[in-house]
Amino acid sequence: MIPFLPFFSLPILHAGGPNPGGPLYTHWALEPTVAFAGFVLVAGYLAVIGPLNRRFPGAAARTVSRRQKVCFLLGSLAWLIALGPPLDDWSGRFLLSAHMVQHLLLTLVAPPLWLLGTPAWALRPLLRWRVVDRIGYVLTRPLVAFALSGVVFAAWHIGSLYDLALRNEAVHILEHELFIGTALLAWWPVVGPLPEWPKLAPPLQCLYLFLQTVPGGIVGSFITLAAPGLYEHYVGAPRIFGISLATDQEIAGLLMWVGVFTIYLGVVTIIFFRWAAAEDAKETRPSARRSVAGRP
Repeated sequence: MIPFLPFFSLPILHAGGPNPGGPLYTHWALEPTVAFAGFVLVAGYLAVIGPLNRRFPGAAARTVSRRQKVCFLLGSLAWLIALGPPLDDWSGRFLLSAHMVQHLLLTLVAPPLWLLGTPAWALRPLLRWRVVDRIGYVLTRPLVAFALSGVVFAAWHIGSLYDLALRNEAVHILEHELFIGTALLAWWPVVGPLPEWPKLAPPLQCLYLFLQTVPGGIVGSFITLAAPGLYEHYVGAPRIFGISLATDQEIAGLLMWVGVFTIYLGVVTIIFFRWAAAEDAKETRPSARRSVAGRP
C-alpha cells in the first residue's frame, strides 16, 4: 500500500506568489503540503516495516533488506526533488525543459524505486479483498499497464491540456498524480514486488521496456521538431539562464526523446546481463556436479 500514498495524498505541487529572482530564480521555499506528504510517506513506510510489523506474530519472517530501504528512501528523495525548489520554480514559471525533468523524475525514477523498496508482505493484505485483487491483477498486466501509462503520458502533452494544467492548479495536481499512478503500473511488470501480480520473465521485460520508449519518443520528437512556442504558457515566461524559447523547447523534446530512450536502454542492459549470467550459472552447475561425481 505504501507506494500508492503519493497518488492519494494530492498535495499542492507548486508554490505560489510572484516570480522569484536572484541568481538561481527560486524562492527556496518548499510547499508545506509537499513537505507534509513527504513526511507522511517516509514515516508511514518506516512505521510499517518497523514497529507496526513487530506488533503482529511472525514478524521475523517479514524482513526488509537494507537495499529495499535505500531504494524506497531514494525514490522519496527523487519525488521531493521533483516537487521542491529550485526545480519546481523553474518548471512552473520559466522553463519547459525543467518541467520535463520534473516529469521524468515523477515517472522514471521515483516509481520504480518505490516498488523496489516495498516488500511483498506489505502489499499482501490487499489480496484479502477479491475485488481489489482482481483489479490490481488486471491493471498490472503488461498490455494494460503499457496502454494506460502511454495514453496518459501522451495526452497530457497535448498543447491545450498542457497549458490548462499550468493555468489551473487543480488540473496540474491531477496531471502529476496520474503520472505517478500510471508510472507505478508501467513499472510493475519489471519490478513489481507482489508474486500474485507477477512480473514478466527477463527477456520479455527487455522487450516491454523497449516498447515503453515509443510513446516518449513520439511525443519528444514532436516537441523537438515543432516550431518554438508549442506551449503558450512558456511563450510569455521570463527567459532565464540565457536559454531562448526555441532552445528550451528543443532541450525539453530531446530529454523526452533521447533521455527516456537512454534510461530504458540502461535498464534493459542491466536486466539482460543479469539474466545471461543466471542462465550461464545454471548451465555450469550441472557440469560441475558431473565432474565431481565422476572422480574416483
